[in-house]
Formats: sequence, C-alpha cells, structure tokens
Amino acid sequence: MTNGKLSRWPLTVQAAHFFLVLELLLGVIGLILSVIAAVTAMRLASWGLAVLGATLTGLTGWILARFPRRERRVRWGATALQAVTIASSLVIAWIDSGFETRSLLTPGVLLPGLVIAMLLTPTTARWFDR
Repeated sequence: MTNGKLSRWPLTVQAAHFFLVLELLLGVIGLILSVIAAVTAMRLASWGLAVLGATLTGLTGWILARFPRRERRVRWGATALQAVTIASSLVIAWIDSGFETRSLLTPGVLLPGLVIAMLLTPTTARWFDR
C-alpha cells in the first residue's frame, strides 16, 4: 500500500477532503452551541442533539485522520457516514418544523451530498483502491 501523502491527490479527492474538513469545522461550532443550549435549556432532547452532534463530529474527524491511507473501507465508511449525516439532518428538520423543500438546502444536507458525489466518482474509486 502506498502512502497517500507521497502521491498526488486527484481533484475529486481534494474536494471531498475539503468538504469533510468544512463539515468538521461546522460540527465543532455546532457542538459548542448545542452544549450551551443544552445547559441553558436543561432538556433531555437538547442533550440528545448534543450527543448526536458529538458522535457525527467525532466520526468525521476519525475518517479525516484515516483519509490519506487510501483504503477502500475508508471511502465506503465516509460515504456511509455522510448518508447518516443527511438522514439525521432530515429527521431533525422533520421533527422540528416539518419537512419542506428548504430542508434539502441546509448545510447538513448539501455538504454531505457533495462529499458523497465526490467519493463515488471513478477517479476517487481508483485512488482509494491502490
């Protein structure tokens, strides 16, 4: 297996990595805000959202740490994690205010959707299969 840092990353892999880093950054900011909200509201649902955010943010960081290894399971793990992120964003939007067309235009749906699109390209598949 070759080291991912020594070989040039294709543009689709760089884009997927960039969007994952952006998701991680937004996840950390959201986690801080949700913990503040949970402390002030003292509701079980608020703590549940904070735990969900911490789990998704932690798994995103874990995937990012293993991204340069170029393993096939990292690619599929990242794809599955992004699908779970989209599903959780849509379920939270549905519970909170009802599902609308605008629910599809939130960062919790758009960014993971872009990552999935980048990870499922043939160029990315070849890069991860080495």
